[in-house]
Amino acid sequence: MWIYSLIFILAFVSVGLSMNKDALQVTETSFRSPLQFDYFAEKKVPDCQNCGCGDRNEELRVVGGVGSNMNAYPWLARLIYHKSFGCGASLINDRYVISAAHCVKGFMWFMFRVTFGEHNRCDRTPPPDSRFVVKIIAHNFSLTTLMNDIALIHLNKPITYSHAVRPVCLPTNPDKDYVGTMALVAGWGATGETGNWSCTVLEADLPVLSNEVCQSTNYNASKIKDVMMCAGYPATAHKDACTGDSGGPLVAENKDHAYELIGIVSWGYGCARKGYPGVYTRVTKYLDWIRDNTADGCYSRKTIVINTEIELKYSEIIYDDFLAVQTSCILALEPDLRLAHILLYDIIFIITKYIKNFIEVCAMLKILIVFVTSAYVVGLVVTTNFMDKDFKCEKIVNGLNSQCNCRCGERNENSRIVDGVKTAQNEFPWVLRLTYFDKFYCGGMLINDRYALTAAHCVIYLMWFMIKVTLGEHNHCNATVRPVTRFVVEVTAHNFTYRNFRDDIALLKMNAPVEISEVIKPICLPFNDDSTYVETQAFAFGWGTTSEKKNHSCELLEVELPVLSNDDCKKTKYEASMIADSMLCAGYPDKGGKDTCQGDSGGPLCVERKDKRYELIGVVSWGIGCARPGYPGVYTRVTKYLDWIRNNGCDGCFCNATITPTTHEIYIKHNQEF
Repeated sequence: MWIYSLIFILAFVSVGLSMNKDALQVTETSFRSPLQFDYFAEKKVPDCQNCGCGDRNEELRVVGGVGSNMNAYPWLARLIYHKSFGCGASLINDRYVISAAHCVKGFMWFMFRVTFGEHNRCDRTPPPDSRFVVKIIAHNFSLTTLMNDIALIHLNKPITYSHAVRPVCLPTNPDKDYVGTMALVAGWGATGETGNWSCTVLEADLPVLSNEVCQSTNYNASKIKDVMMCAGYPATAHKDACTGDSGGPLVAENKDHAYELIGIVSWGYGCARKGYPGVYTRVTKYLDWIRDNTADGCYSRKTIVINTEIELKYSEIIYDDFLAVQTSCILALEPDLRLAHILLYDIIFIITKYIKNFIEVCAMLKILIVFVTSAYVVGLVVTTNFMDKDFKCEKIVNGLNSQCNCRCGERNENSRIVDGVKTAQNEFPWVLRLTYFDKFYCGGMLINDRYALTAAHCVIYLMWFMIKVTLGEHNHCNATVRPVTRFVVEVTAHNFTYRNFRDDIALLKMNAPVEISEVIKPICLPFNDDSTYVETQAFAFGWGTTSEKKNHSCELLEVELPVLSNDDCKKTKYEASMIADSMLCAGYPDKGGKDTCQGDSGGPLCVERKDKRYELIGVVSWGIGCARPGYPGVYTRVTKYLDWIRNNGCDGCFCNATITPTTHEIYIKHNQEF
C-alpha cells in the first residue's frame, strides 16, 4: 500500500529503465426449469472451469497468529518486476489478476511476472506457477488525489485452477458498503515501518469503517473519497497492512462462506499508526469497469439459486452444423433482487441426452442445456446436480463455434484489377502482414475477430510479444495510410519440425478483437474436410518477392495457381516422401513462371466458391526456389486442421459461412431438477 511503497517503486523504475439470416426452419418451443440468476449474466461474462470462487482452504489456517499457512488464500498472487518483488495482487479469473494502479503505472509491462500458489517466497522449492504479462489496464489513477488506484493485469496464458490456485469472488451487490464487516488482508509486506518484507504470507483481520468515521480520523477529510474504503483500528492501531502489501486483497466472507474481494490495498500514512487506518480501493465502485475489461477471461463464481420455475420461450434457427437461438425473457425475482430482463442472441444451443464429445470432461452426464453467446456461458444452466460443469469451449459439439453478425470470404469486387498481378486496395480483406521488431517477414490471414492464421515456421522460436499484426493494408510502403494493428498475446503452433516441414500452421491470438468492416473481413474456413480441390484454380496473395533475388513488394500481389493432386506432386522433382497428406501442392510444375516466394510464407491459398465467397484451403509453407520448373509451391492443407483451428480459436467470433442449411433433431426433457 502506502506512500512508502510508492516511493520505492518510483525509485525502482529508474533502475529498471536503465537496463444469419439463412434459416432452414423456425420452430417455437417452451420448457420449465428452476431459475439461476447471476448478477453477471447481463454483462455476458464467461463462466468457465469446474470450481467455485472465494473458497478458502480452511484446514490450512493458522488461527492464533498473523501468519497464514500454505495456500490459505489461493487467490493471492505476487507481482515481480525484473526479478524483484514489488506488490501483491488477486486472481479474479483464469486470465486476469487485479492490483493497485500505483504498482504498475509507468512500468514496462513486459518486465512483469506474476506468481501463484505461493506461500514462502524465500523458498523456491517447488517453484510456483508463474505467468508473464501481456497487457496492463490501469484506471485513471492520480498521485495527487490517490483516486482510482486499481489496475487489471492480463496474463499471457490461462491459469489452471487447483487446490492451491483459485480466484476470489467479485461482489454481487454494487451498493453494499461493508461497514462493520470484519475483513481480512493478506500479503508478504513488512511487519512494521522499519521491518523487512515477510518471506511467508501474513494475514490481519480488520473492521471496515464508514467513510464518515474515516474522515474524522487524522486524515484530511477531503482525501477520503467515495471510491475508497478504510479498514483498521484508528484508536489502537495494532493491526494494519504495510509496505509491500500494496495491490493485495481485502476480502470479506459472505453468507455462502465464500470470500469476496471488497478492497485493494492502496495507501496510508505509515503503518499501524494511531489515527491513520489503512485506505483501500473500493472494488464495488469498479464492477462494471472490471467486467468490461475482462470479457475474455472465464469466471468461476457462486450463483444465487432461486427455487422458482419460469417458462422460457425461444425460437430455433437451424444452420449447417449449429443451432442459433434468439431468446428474450423477463424474470420475476425475489424481493431483495431487482427485476432482470435478459436477452440472449446469436447463440449456440445444445440440448441432448448424451454427448460423446463431452465424456472426457463430463462424467455421468445425463442432461445438458447450455446457453452460449460468443463462446461465453451467460447465466441460465439446467443440469443434474452431480454434473461436472466444465464449459470451456475446447469441446465443440457439431464442429462450429459461436458466430457473429458478419459474412466471411467476401471479396471487394468493385476494386478488382482483372488483367494484372497487383490487387486493388483491400480487394482481399482477410490478408494481413506480420512484422517482427517492426520488420515485415511473413503473411497471414484473419479467420475470426480474435485470431490470425499463419505458418508455424513464421513464429516458432520468436519472442511472441514482439510480433505485430497489421490489417486492412494494401501498400505497406505508404506511411500516410495507417492500417489497423494488433499485438500478439499468444501463439499456438502445431507440431512443426524443420526435418519434414509437416504441421506448418499456427494461430496468433491478438490483444483485442478486430472490428469487422469493408476493409477487414475474415476468410471462410472449409466445411468439407474431405475435399482435395484437385484441378481447382486457387489464388495466393502476399507482399513477397516477385522472384528469388528481388525485394519484397510494396503492394499486395496475387497469383492464380492450379491445385495438383498429391500423386502428381510426388512425381515432380521433389522427393516423394516429402509430400505428406497434410500438404497441398499448387502451381505449374512443367513450366514454372508463377509461384509464391520469400515473404509470402504464412499467407493464404484460397478458392472461390459457387456463392462467390472465398474459403481458405492452404497456408504458404515451403518450396525449392520460386517458380522453378519441376518445383510447385507446397502449402499446409487446411482441411486437415479444421478441428484444431476451431478448438484453439474458439474464444473468437466466426463470421457466418453457411452454404446449405441442414436439419438437426432436438431432444427436450421437461422439468429437470437442479
